[in-house]
Amino acid sequence: MKKHSILLFILTLATFSSFGQRKLQQLDEEEAKKQEQLKAYEKKDNKFDTDKLVYGGNVGISFSGGGTYILAQPMVGYKVLPKTILGTGFTYVYQSITFNNVKYSTSAYGPILFARQNLFGQIFAHGEYQPINYERTSSASLKSERIWSNQLFVGGGLGGNGVQVYVLYNLLYDENSFYSTSPWYIRVGFMF
Repeated sequence: MKKHSILLFILTLATFSSFGQRKLQQLDEEEAKKQEQLKAYEKKDNKFDTDKLVYGGNVGISFSGGGTYILAQPMVGYKVLPKTILGTGFTYVYQSITFNNVKYSTSAYGPILFARQNLFGQIFAHGEYQPINYERTSSASLKSERIWSNQLFVGGGLGGNGVQVYVLYNLLYDENSFYSTSPWYIRVGFMF
């Protein structure tokens, strides 16, 4: 009986050892696969890889109350890591409104710097710095001048290759700014 117990104990240890080795082997294979993906992503010669470029942007148009609003934001990004994109772009906004039978129109423009991190599935975090140059008119003197307004958006969105929906908050929102009326922005854009 004692010999059978010892033999059973040795077989049990051998079985657990075998399972442990298989689990370690699986973990090693998964780590090796991740490393291969990273290596494939990073070129040994450190040259610019056009396959890592992504293109997209946002467009918008609105007609309401005798006014017109047109937005164009072309953007280009570079995948610095498989789930991380850094990029730049440009914003152009045209606005016009008719008030007391007089049409007023203006435009705003500025560069964009952004970073996007895919979190899981099609959910991503997004940050964006965007200085905007717009025309401000003094109500007292009716004189206008062009000024810069800084915007720093943080938030996230949903979407992969193709259509994307963002919900962003402007950390530098200025309630006295004539350019924007709320710190919250909802955007629909695209990226390929």
